[in-house]
Amino acid sequence: MNSKTYTRLVLNEDGGDFYQRVMEHEGDAVWMEDNASYHASKMTTAHRQALGIITLEWPAQSPDLNPIENLWRIMKLRISKRRHRIHNIQEMEAVLREEWDKLTPGDWKKVVLSFAKRCAECVKNKGGATHY
Repeated sequence: MNSKTYTRLVLNEDGGDFYQRVMEHEGDAVWMEDNASYHASKMTTAHRQALGIITLEWPAQSPDLNPIENLWRIMKLRISKRRHRIHNIQEMEAVLREEWDKLTPGDWKKVVLSFAKRCAECVKNKGGATHY
């Protein structure tokens, strides 16, 4: 992944529109990214600013507390049950899309509501690893 690909595939294709829909519906939104170089680049930063996307600032070398990581784990577990039936990249892409579409509001709510506990455990562990 690089800045050009990230802005094209994530911010332009769905991310920017999704962010705007959340803003219109909720009145507020914050875009969460980690400190990957393509998230922090001048190009990506300028692109987000042009789209009006407000981001949550993360300190350098911070643990990844983004709830999306927990959703990736849910998907990984679900996909691993089907791995013996995946034989090529096209099948993998289809399975990824199917499992993403199967995520429920309950799945999303669970990972978002765990955020406070994850932060507290991170503080308790002085920035070290958590069991999440």
